[in-house]
Amino acid sequence: MRIWRAPLIWCVSLIVCLCAGAVAIIACGPELDPYDYYVSFFHNNIQNQKEYRPFYYTSALYVYDETEPVSEAEINAEEWSAYLGKEVSTADVLKAMYHLTPQADSVLQEGYLKAGEKLPDSLANNSFLKAVKRNSQALKYYRFVKGAEKIANVASDYWNPKPTDTIALRNAGNAALKTALLEKDKFIQLRYYYQAQRLLHYGHAYSDALKIYNRYLALTSSKSHVKGWALALKAGELRQLDDSVQSAYLFSKVCAQYPERRIQAYINYKYLQGNNAAVLALAANNNEKAVIYAMDAFGKTDNNLQPLEKVYEVEPASPMVGLLLTRELNKLEEQFLTPYLNKKNNVAYADRDTKRELALRNYMGKLSSFCKLIVKERKYPDYNMGTLAIAYIAWMQGDNAGGFEQLRSLNAESLSPAMNDQKQIIQLLLSAQSIQKLNDVNEGQLLPALKWLDTKVKEEVKKPKPNDYNYYDNRKFANTSRDFYQQILAPAYFRQGDSTKAALALLKSDADYTVTDFWQNSLHSIQIARMIRWKKVPPTVPYLNFLTGKLSDLKLNYLYDLLGTAYLREHQYTKAIAALKLVDPVELNKYPEDYYKGDPFIDRINDYPKVMRYGKTKGFNKLQFAEAMNDLEQKIKTDAPNSPSYYYRYATGLYNTSHYGNAWYLISYRWSSTDFGRQYKYSYDADYIKAKNAEKYYLLARSLSANEEFKAKCTFMAAKCRQKQLIMPNYGIANYDSLEKDYMMQLKSSDYFDELKTKYRKTAIFKKAVGECSYLKDYVLMGGN
Repeated sequence: MRIWRAPLIWCVSLIVCLCAGAVAIIACGPELDPYDYYVSFFHNNIQNQKEYRPFYYTSALYVYDETEPVSEAEINAEEWSAYLGKEVSTADVLKAMYHLTPQADSVLQEGYLKAGEKLPDSLANNSFLKAVKRNSQALKYYRFVKGAEKIANVASDYWNPKPTDTIALRNAGNAALKTALLEKDKFIQLRYYYQAQRLLHYGHAYSDALKIYNRYLALTSSKSHVKGWALALKAGELRQLDDSVQSAYLFSKVCAQYPERRIQAYINYKYLQGNNAAVLALAANNNEKAVIYAMDAFGKTDNNLQPLEKVYEVEPASPMVGLLLTRELNKLEEQFLTPYLNKKNNVAYADRDTKRELALRNYMGKLSSFCKLIVKERKYPDYNMGTLAIAYIAWMQGDNAGGFEQLRSLNAESLSPAMNDQKQIIQLLLSAQSIQKLNDVNEGQLLPALKWLDTKVKEEVKKPKPNDYNYYDNRKFANTSRDFYQQILAPAYFRQGDSTKAALALLKSDADYTVTDFWQNSLHSIQIARMIRWKKVPPTVPYLNFLTGKLSDLKLNYLYDLLGTAYLREHQYTKAIAALKLVDPVELNKYPEDYYKGDPFIDRINDYPKVMRYGKTKGFNKLQFAEAMNDLEQKIKTDAPNSPSYYYRYATGLYNTSHYGNAWYLISYRWSSTDFGRQYKYSYDADYIKAKNAEKYYLLARSLSANEEFKAKCTFMAAKCRQKQLIMPNYGIANYDSLEKDYMMQLKSSDYFDELKTKYRKTAIFKKAVGECSYLKDYVLMGGN
């Protein structure tokens, strides 16, 4: 077999394999990863705006993170700790207020809080409870809150819902109000007012709850976050009382000022879908207007510069500027960069939406102009982010000179560590893109940046927890590294025909599915043998030494299995034997299980249902198959009288290692029903999908025999092989129905069928085949047309 025939043809198919990897992971996995579904090199956290993390960009979720950026419980605990004194720890407040076990909570309420008994042993040293015991007003409030929680926080049961006890809630709310009016301690009084509003609110007495806020809470002078929680309740009360504009405005204030209620406020604001102009008219200052403009933009996936321009116009120093700018860049990564790289690296994306691409390029120009304004005016504190954005957009548009110029302008600037990291990433992207063809000379230019990126990846690596999306979200540099090697460097090597370095780049990407798929399906023996040599003796060239570093992760068993399989695909059986003998026998027989192992030398009329083997014969592993095929080759050379039978058995061995045979596992690492009748994808598809070599050897066997029965048998098997060379139309394409009809007619018509009918119709094999093969039977019944 000629391994290097038409390298560009198989190179294109490898690019399809590579770029389909990420899609395949999503398609075969449990669900889309909402934090990692498009190619991204611009980190969304470079400004460390953790308090606005819920509004980072993702089109796959309503909000980026459903966890409030700040804990309300911790804020409340800190306020209590400050109120009660330094000896009271925040942790003890948290435990007593929020984290008691049901048993401990019950003992506390029924004993200490209700009857004045001693604290349970598990809480005897709790500094909060000890301090509260010395503060009668605080103890009274704590008892009240614990009692109120029984009616305020009732567990929801979907299958057995219980109606809200509005009467009890209203009674508790009125009781809290009465106590508040008599309370002298301002810290405690504020909380009683809040409890009164809260309980009446939960009891659906919205007008009464609103009165408490307006009459008491609004007039209380305090910096406590309790006022923010009360304001959120007021916004909800106005919503229930049909004042949606005022409600939306108050929710925007809560979102801006109280991060512990930020997501809750945002969701309510979005639900209201109020009149934006009317809400803006209520804004007391430009900062509030900026927040309203930004909240309207959050959650939207369309490219829209207007909210960003509006925010910058009214409050250029607002943190919303950087947040919205990053969102727009991330949108471009999803909507332009990812499709563009797919188009560039993958011929399957040739039919792209050029009109959409042109519109996005035009939008990038406008976004760059806006960023230039930010840099020029320097009103936004992190104005250097504008320069980074311009450089990144320049890279996306292929303007390397413009991108480098922007980065040079940052040399005199003082950048934060995160922004400097982003600069290094863009520098790497521009450097890689500026190299027309990678070679031993210019590859070294990338090495320092690649080593830097490796260091950043190692610094952030940690073990994932089950169903923890944030694990992947917090691996920014790991994702950057993966995307660079998988989407930038590997395709660059593909395009210049160096699949060995492309494979190494993929290995560096740590993209498990894509790496495994490519290494198992797209490498030839000469490349795998080179990898083994490099694993044993690492190359001395610095860049190549770096690129081959991940070979240490691959076991020799695995590599020799790959090598032996490649030799099987290339029909180099002597070399396959030598390679497979280096594989541990346990590993060699690990897959598939004996039940699924077939005898590849069985010949049958129909491929289905599968017959793995007859009688007591055993299934073959790869080494046994290589030895059997090698033995047949030797017999063909030395035992001429029996060569027809040897050729026939050799052809059958090839046929059964195809997708349609009973021993596909000998040359393929996976089997899929979608492989049936597909186009060429891998170099070994001449055997695995098309059975071309099997056909050739069946014809050789026929040509050397004078036995009519044997010749008929060879002809029928050749007909089976020829059928496999037909391409099944893909469902959903234009003219699918007519193409499918043509395909089905081709299955029933064949030169070999004609030969069987005219030359071998009196043979037993013809009669048997007509009885069992529906395609041949239909051909005969149709009169051979």
